[in-house]
Amino acid sequence: MKIINSVLLCITIFLLITAVIGCGQVQQYGQTISKNKITEISKILTKPGSYEGKTVTIEGKIITECPTGCWFDLKDESGVIYVDLKPSGFAIPQKTGHKVTVQGEVEKKNEKIVIIGKGVEIR
Repeated sequence: MKIINSVLLCITIFLLITAVIGCGQVQQYGQTISKNKITEISKILTKPGSYEGKTVTIEGKIITECPTGCWFDLKDESGVIYVDLKPSGFAIPQKTGHKVTVQGEVEKKNEKIVIIGKGVEIR
């Protein structure tokens, strides 16, 4: 009986350590994000001409996401912007509610300002 208890205790400790280590990792998709200055979404939306065709880095929470992970709406404290990953050839798993960092190019698509995501980090 003591052996079984010892084995169960070891397994429990191993699982707890694995869970704690796994929770803190950043998941990277697409290109590696360079450590550029974070741009507020409202600045992009209010002065799109200043950003169109340029690479920006934005942060926020995913509030809606395509079922296949090819696009999502990202919200920071200043606004919401559409992020399209499909042109870059990658997708992310379902991560609605998670905080992410996105690096991509600002474009105008169908009279709407969007980010063509080149890289995404999920926390």
